Amino acid sequence: MNRQPLILVVEQSLHDLELLNSHLEILNFSCICTKQGVRAVMLAQTHQPDLILLDMKLSNLSANQVIDDLKHDSKTATIPIIAVTPLTTVQDDRSTMLTAFDDCITKPYDFNQLEVVISRHISQLNSSNLFWE
Repeated sequence: MNRQPLILVVEQSLHDLELLNSHLEILNFSCICTKQGVRAVMLAQTHQPDLILLDMKLSNLSANQVIDDLKHDSKTATIPIIAVTPLTTVQDDRSTMLTAFDDCITKPYDFNQLEVVISRHISQLNSSNLFWE
């Protein structure tokens, strides 16, 4: 079964959301996108994406609440979550993020870094899926 990996993109900025969606499609990933934390949790439970890119600056439901909801649901607990944070907050939040998220990237987006981080997690998922088949 060779399907495109599905990535849930949760991004507060509509401009960044559209930019990420376009770039990820060029890289041959399928995307579902939302600007809302509550909707992100519902989409993750419904579609069970391979990976989640989560903006840390959500307005309607904090990113920490989203991660808590996802990690405490058996359907979504194992989905890797990549924190997206402004460059200035990486050092401040490093210890918190290491426990809550699987990885971290910064804004403004460096698409080379984004591709490396996503590819690493998708490769790990593919390796573990081969192991269990």
